[in-house]
Amino acid sequence: MPAKVTLSLPPSHLRLGIVEAFDIKVKPSSENYLRQIAQEIAPLLDENFVYPDHLQKGIRGLLKNFGFHPSGRNRPASEFLFKDLQNRREFNSISNVVDINNHLSLKYHLPISVLDLDKSGDSLCLRVGLENEEYVFNREGQVLSLKKLLVVARHGEDRSAVGSPVKDSQATKVFEDTRNVIVFVYTSANLTDHDQLQKILDEFSRLLQKEAEARSVETTIIDSI
Repeated sequence: MPAKVTLSLPPSHLRLGIVEAFDIKVKPSSENYLRQIAQEIAPLLDENFVYPDHLQKGIRGLLKNFGFHPSGRNRPASEFLFKDLQNRREFNSISNVVDINNHLSLKYHLPISVLDLDKSGDSLCLRVGLENEEYVFNREGQVLSLKKLLVVARHGEDRSAVGSPVKDSQATKVFEDTRNVIVFVYTSANLTDHDQLQKILDEFSRLLQKEAEARSVETTIIDSI
């Protein structure tokens, strides 16, 4: 059953791509897929590579629209992955599903959330983080302040945030027991047109089917305005 995703946001150019995949198998990535990732991200390790300025400014501008300051430890996830890649000098493989997420985030320079759909629930909304809102984002118990940050949250009586373009909540991350996932690709109508975003969603879908044996996959695009 497809999730219900609604927007509860002030006016913006947010363009949201969503992928839902069902009956997946979370396991280590195949050697063939890891070789594919290494080949496709190799240009990012070139000493002359320059992070695309229009994408960096565009995504940061989107988050600033809601009052958030996306820099330092609060930089968008796509920027964090790029810095981590440069520091490691190789792709940090975690699991097939997380690797797909990080691979495509690096490839397209867009922040992406992948959440365990059974943990997040299938009624979700996009809203702005509240004054004193926060969540734990890793095993070490580190906390992200969600004040004025664009967040994915449960919709209904429990409106707790579960993901964002910066870091996702530890409570809804993907592990070996995950069977269903929902993916959010965050971009702006000024950066990515519908056809471009659909191609990214289709690529994500194909990889989930090939690498995670997803039984079925659905995609949709939502515009804020």
